[in-house]
Amino acid sequence: MYQALYRKWRPKTFDDVIGQAHVVKTLKNEVMSKRISHAYLFTGSKGTGKTSCAKILAKAINCMNSSDGNPCGKCEVCKSIEQNNMLDITEIDAASNNGVENIRSMREEAVFSPANCKYRVYIVDEVHMLSVGAFNAFLKILEEPPEHVVFILATTEVHKIPATIISRCQRFDFYKIGTENICKRLEYICEKENIKIESSAIKLIANSSDGAMRDALSILDQCANVCENDIDEKSVKNILGIVGTEYLVEVVEYILKSKTVECVEFINKMYSESKNMVKLCEELLEYFRDILEFQITGVCNNESIKDLDLSVFNLDKILVILEILQQAYKNMNSGVDKKIEMEITLLKLFVLNNRNIISDDTSEKTIKIKENSKEKPIFKEIIEKSDLQNKALSDNISSEERIFEYWQDVLSSLKNEDNLKSLYISLKDSAAYESGNYILIDSKNSLSFELLRQVQYRNAIKKTIENISGKRYSIGPYNKKEKSSLDLLESLINNAKSSGIEVNLN
Repeated sequence: MYQALYRKWRPKTFDDVIGQAHVVKTLKNEVMSKRISHAYLFTGSKGTGKTSCAKILAKAINCMNSSDGNPCGKCEVCKSIEQNNMLDITEIDAASNNGVENIRSMREEAVFSPANCKYRVYIVDEVHMLSVGAFNAFLKILEEPPEHVVFILATTEVHKIPATIISRCQRFDFYKIGTENICKRLEYICEKENIKIESSAIKLIANSSDGAMRDALSILDQCANVCENDIDEKSVKNILGIVGTEYLVEVVEYILKSKTVECVEFINKMYSESKNMVKLCEELLEYFRDILEFQITGVCNNESIKDLDLSVFNLDKILVILEILQQAYKNMNSGVDKKIEMEITLLKLFVLNNRNIISDDTSEKTIKIKENSKEKPIFKEIIEKSDLQNKALSDNISSEERIFEYWQDVLSSLKNEDNLKSLYISLKDSAAYESGNYILIDSKNSLSFELLRQVQYRNAIKKTIENISGKRYSIGPYNKKEKSSLDLLESLINNAKSSGIEVNLN
């Protein structure tokens, strides 16, 4: 029976483990010195070797002929554990065995001495999935464990584990594996498996694995089956649905030149060719991160960036673009229609590129409305499906305005929230005025209004204002000549839709 590569090439000894030298060294020393802890906690993202190291440790502490802290892999104990036939080694999937009764059953069994091994080992995978009651039941045996029992807990979400559990374990944090280490391992495996593969394809697989060796081997396995063990870069791109640099340049050029129609048509083309919209979002994120690094340090990780006219991409704008793309990536992974989300995101980037949408003087805005433009049906299709539309704010702002007395308290509160630091920095030199049910923000930093256009920041500042003042306000930009809603884009779209007109922002 065919065995998947990630299973066939799973590490058998500590020396086989890739990219976790800090973990391996300590565990080997403990095995050699026979200073075995009663409980270990392995944390880190998927595919970094947590479960593999748990199994290796279970073999090493029970191996009859261990050498240099590694299990021999040849004795009966090692062979039985490797074949999952050893009764003294129990693997528990906490995702499906997360109740109090499951832990109580384990506690009752743990008191008995091991039948064939020195230690009875319990490997609890995804331990964060245990219920509150199960954790409480587990705590008792962690406090007073039998001498012959070792618990190895593995999790991808350590923040969900009670501190009382963590404090009773020896913790090891597994890092994402570097691209270079993954490439070396893939080259070695391809050589052993007689798989012909281009070096650029190996690098592409490594980059797509996001630091997970298991994911890299799964991708390699899939590519080998499709390409019949002769893999090139183009095949990997097609299999993974990767767009590629040449297309990223095309999208960025569309954004720079405000070619809305062409860009949406491009997305439709990519979608029809089964390109992965999540991957496209990831690639755009990486590309704009490279643009940011190029702007700041002059270091260019992608030569194609040098051919772009980046004069309109100042640092403030690039930071907002990255935040928009990050939010899109989050939305795509929460179950929304990925193609629509990508279209909405590009629409936001087009709007952002027209910096006069939010300016210090709203009377200077230039908005062109085209009755019979090619953009009209495209904007209509996107806008009708988007979540950009909030209820329109009232135009009747009170003519009486006064300084908002709690504004410095609001800024102090924002400063203390890690996830709102960028908003605080953009607003730290601002002032605010109270006008009826509105708080009008006077800020010279245009980035503050770009951030407040995003729902999470807008809601955060509204909530902060309400918590401090005890009153709920709407927010908008302060302007001595006229007062208008911060949500100008939403209001403009709503007004245009109601009159059957679509908006093109130039």
